Amino acid sequence: MTADLRADAPIPPPGERAPFARAATLVATYETRRGPRVILTRRPASLRRHPGQISFPGGMIEPTDRSPFAAAVREAREEIGLRLPPTIVPVSLTPVATLSSGIVIQPFWVRLPASPRLRRSSAEVAKILRIPLRDLRQPGTLRPIPHPHRPGELTPAYVWHGEIIWGATARVLTELLALYPAAPRR
Repeated sequence: MTADLRADAPIPPPGERAPFARAATLVATYETRRGPRVILTRRPASLRRHPGQISFPGGMIEPTDRSPFAAAVREAREEIGLRLPPTIVPVSLTPVATLSSGIVIQPFWVRLPASPRLRRSSAEVAKILRIPLRDLRQPGTLRPIPHPHRPGELTPAYVWHGEIIWGATARVLTELLALYPAAPRR
């Protein structure tokens, strides 16, 4: 079965379940004088799912959401207070699955016109990270680390200022870096 996770894909009506858990995230970038940045969050250690991990703003798709993209926008507003301009056009990135929780995540990339004013919800976000893409492209930033949940296994991760970005978030970042122009802004 192929998942329909397009930005305008319908959500199953109340009472009907999708064949797997579905979530959507917002991969928000913006330009600065020193180059583009991406917005990530660190989840509080107190959360049941993925405590303390680095992630994109987003969450589970609810039956009341008009589409996966609407879910990502709703979650980003709840978590970090991000408000998108009405003319923003999302780019659907490749869906990723989390092996530990069995969730298929649809990331949507949006290029913001400027650095957004953000405020975190302390219940959902321990810290907001604004990471320069050029830092993620530096040699040695992407490297194998011991898998946090599988002893003896290595997993690729971005290590940035002591923050470890691995799993589904690292896979989405890798795709973003491949798509985003590497040339410095003039």
